[in-house]
Amino acid sequence: MLTTTYSLVAISTEQKNVLSLLSRLQHTIRQCWENLKEFDLPQLEAALNQLTQFDRYCQARKVELYVIPAVRGVAEEVDVLLAELESMTACGVAILRSVKEQLRHAIEEGADKLNELCKTMEVYCEHLFKRLAKEENELLPMVGRILTPEEWFPIAAKFLLDDAHKNKSSLMHAV
Repeated sequence: MLTTTYSLVAISTEQKNVLSLLSRLQHTIRQCWENLKEFDLPQLEAALNQLTQFDRYCQARKVELYVIPAVRGVAEEVDVLLAELESMTACGVAILRSVKEQLRHAIEEGADKLNELCKTMEVYCEHLFKRLAKEENELLPMVGRILTPEEWFPIAAKFLLDDAHKNKSSLMHAV
C-alpha cells in the first residue's frame, strides 16, 4: 500500500510540475504574440526551443517511462486509452514540426507568417493541456484501480532509481 501511495504522489507531483511549466511556457508564447509589432526572430527561436525541450521532458516523465509500459496489455480499456494518448502525442509532434516549418517560412517571408506561427505554438500548448488532463482524469485513476500493490512495487523502485539518478546529475552539474 505504501508503494502505491508513494507512486501516485510522485506521479501527481510530476503532473503538477509539468502543468506549471506548460503554463509558464504558454505565457511566454502569448507575450511573443502580443509583441508582434517587431519581428524578433531570436525570441521566437527561443520559444520554439523551449517547446522542443519541453516536449522531450514530457516524454521522459515517470508516467511515460514506467507506468504506461507497466499497464500496456493489462486491460482492453487501458489499451484503448493508451492508443488515444499515443495519438495525441503524435499530433503534438506533428504540431511541433509545423511550428519549425512555419518559423522557416517566417524567416523567408517576414512578419506576415508570425501570427500563424504564434497561433500554432498556442495550439501545441492547448493540445498538451488536453493530453495531460486525460492522463490525470482518466489514465491515472484507471491505473490506480487496475494495478495491485505488488505490481506497484517495481514501478516505485524505478521511480526511486530515476529520482536518485536525477539528483546525482543535478549534483554533478552544480559542481
